[in-house]
Amino acid sequence: MRILVLMSVGLWLCGTQRVPGQEPAREQELAQGELKIEGKSIKQLVLESKDGERQRFDQPAESVKLAAGKYVLREVHLEGGYDCFIYQPRDEDRITVDTNKPATLKVGAPLKQVIKAQRQGRLLELDYELVGIGGEKYRVADRSKPPTFTVYKGDKKIASDEFEYG
Repeated sequence: MRILVLMSVGLWLCGTQRVPGQEPAREQELAQGELKIEGKSIKQLVLESKDGERQRFDQPAESVKLAAGKYVLREVHLEGGYDCFIYQPRDEDRITVDTNKPATLKVGAPLKQVIKAQRQGRLLELDYELVGIGGEKYRVADRSKPPTFTVYKGDKKIASDEFEYG
């Protein structure tokens, strides 16, 4: 006994045809929203959507369009070789893009140098961070010239050295 199964290719193709005046369901889901970027010197910005899809923006303008939804800031690369990789997002790294009103993301330059001093017995421990306008922390890609510091007592220089990376 032979069984012959025929499938009409035309049935499969008609599912992808557009009906004039109607958008496919997927396009309706991708309603666009606006993300305003407050920050300078951004070479590349990487956002990750709730479903894990990454959106990369090279040389983003002050405002970008993207699908409405929830995003997490994952990477920022600035001019001059400064990089920020976010593995454990903070609340400030989460963005909700809505079709009704623009969302705002503070990221990038100007950068601020932050030094934290902590006493460890007779030693003074100094920690250095390079922080963007949104509180994100950057690292320098070129580590051949580490940041330096100088300690003064009044007008007298008493010590100077370089910070170690790591």
